[in-house]
Amino acid sequence: MHRHTVLFNLKDGLAESETKRVIDSLRTLKTISVVKGMMIEKNKLPAGPKAPFEWLMVADFANDADREVYEKDAHHVKVIKGDFVPAVKDYIISDVNY
Repeated sequence: MHRHTVLFNLKDGLAESETKRVIDSLRTLKTISVVKGMMIEKNKLPAGPKAPFEWLMVADFANDADREVYEKDAHHVKVIKGDFVPAVKDYIISDVNY
């Protein structure tokens, strides 16, 4: 299995309606056929030095090849370039096989 994890913060001052739109858009990525499971949730811990990111996205794939298919999928590219990148302040990514 391959797990793709993204921790991120949305831009300061983003309207609640825009935050909802972006998160809802990200959640549509689970419809991509190679996605085995996906979770996008707000961090329950208060923001601080040990919890600097407000949002978490975890996506699971059968293998590295499926992760590559996901990256190149037209819907993924549209959501990331059109919704995520314009709204995100900062993020980190981790990919592991387990």
